[in-house]
Amino acid sequence: MLACVLLLAACPQDEPKSKPKPWGLNPLLVIGPFGGSADPDGGTAVALTVSGQVTFDRLPVTAGGLGSTPISGPAVNVLIEAVRHDDMFDVVGTTSTDASGNYTLNLLLAHDFYVRARTTTGTGVDIDRVYHNQTSTPILHAAVGPILNRAAGSQTANLHADTTLAMNRGGAFSILDSVRRLRAATAGSYPSLGPLDVLWSVGGNLVTDTDPDGPNSRPTIRLAGGSSADPANTDHDEFDETVIAHEWASFLQLTQSRDNNFGGPHAGEELIFSAAYSEGVVTAIGCALLGIQTYRDTTGYPGGTTSVQFEFDCESGLLPGTGIGYGGEFRVTRVVWDLIDGGLGGPADFDTDPVAIDLGDFFSSFDALAVRGAPYEVAWLAGLLQQLIDDTFLTQLDADTLMQSQGAQFPPAGGADPFPAALVIGAGTALGSLDAWSGVNPNPILGPQANAVYRLELATAQSVTVTLINTTVGYVAGSHRLDLTIWDLSRNAVAAETGTGVTKIASPSLAAGTYIVRIQHLPQTQALSAPATYTIEAQ
Repeated sequence: MLACVLLLAACPQDEPKSKPKPWGLNPLLVIGPFGGSADPDGGTAVALTVSGQVTFDRLPVTAGGLGSTPISGPAVNVLIEAVRHDDMFDVVGTTSTDASGNYTLNLLLAHDFYVRARTTTGTGVDIDRVYHNQTSTPILHAAVGPILNRAAGSQTANLHADTTLAMNRGGAFSILDSVRRLRAATAGSYPSLGPLDVLWSVGGNLVTDTDPDGPNSRPTIRLAGGSSADPANTDHDEFDETVIAHEWASFLQLTQSRDNNFGGPHAGEELIFSAAYSEGVVTAIGCALLGIQTYRDTTGYPGGTTSVQFEFDCESGLLPGTGIGYGGEFRVTRVVWDLIDGGLGGPADFDTDPVAIDLGDFFSSFDALAVRGAPYEVAWLAGLLQQLIDDTFLTQLDADTLMQSQGAQFPPAGGADPFPAALVIGAGTALGSLDAWSGVNPNPILGPQANAVYRLELATAQSVTVTLINTTVGYVAGSHRLDLTIWDLSRNAVAAETGTGVTKIASPSLAAGTYIVRIQHLPQTQALSAPATYTIEAQ
């Protein structure tokens, strides 16, 4: 999961995540027949052809919120199923719609049937699916037609997904269409990205995020469906294409590039550099792929109260929050947008910045971060800039010009790679302090006041002991607690020591490579937190 007083739904998180639980909704309401009656004539099987078009309604995102007049379009390359009249799980024929939403089914039937369209598209391993997450087992959304008498012979069956609450089938097909177009926009650079699931339903989720390994063991986006008690006045994202694009680009980053973001809520405040990069780069990429310069996140629904709770112009909008330079999520978005606007396949350039990198070249460097070694092996904006320089798509002068416009410089002040600082084995004790209450937009999940990170470089496989000692005078666990975790560059926690004790010791056996050591100031009740000092060493 952006707002003037915004809570950006986090992408991946290290905190225990409360995942949506199935509500046990009857699948009949989602995929079953509606209207009509079964009337098999008891005769022999009859060959017949059923054809038609599948369309869906999308509510437009405007500067004032969701528009009330739907825009209708074809459901492209979606699965069509003919289903036995009295068994919604007995599929007797399948096909797919074409680029105009049209389909033809040839059937041989001795019973009545109905036709439904499902929210899945793609071929081979590159399948996009949108699941209704309130059934006991999540099932694909559907647009469902009435029961048809097979004795009527060949006939036309058009299906339409509208935006009527409480089901809002148009929302499900809108999500599918958005992720389909995002995948198509990157096909030149990524012929195959593998499968993607989206979990959404009206009232089914209260947050939007991206999970690298969802309930079906596939990358998964969870989209907010608003509150089931009041969907007309709460936040849901099925029509917010730029919100979907942000999460889809996070899927791209997780599967093709490198993401060293710990995850968590964020609200425009200053973040640790890896978090600012992870969240900012995907907003720029997602909006660029859609060709939409203004990120908008709406709340509410026509018939209730709809408005825009947050918007940001990737080219020239006002910067919310307190983050600057490499620690500013929206400044990262601005820099990445300027890298690719004006380039082939990218958005138009309106501010005449000095850089115009072709989208394919940008993605080549973006991908290279997945295997990048020192320096800048931890993914943050400086690493992306250096990779583009190494690949001769960018000059150091232009990189510095872009960063100067955001209150920083390139190379970053303090050396070639000051983030994270090195924690050298056997080099003695490092001193530090954390303050989860900065007075301005404190963020104990991602903010620099409440997190310290170090880089641990191992040339060979070995056992390492990292010792964290809380040296706060007058230590009180409820105000000064520090937790210790060690992460690899694939976002796996390889060691964790938590709790109220003053000393935390982690002794994992690690393969050769780079690791991130994180110290986090807890509790998350910011106003109760106080400055905490510590020592840390590796042996």
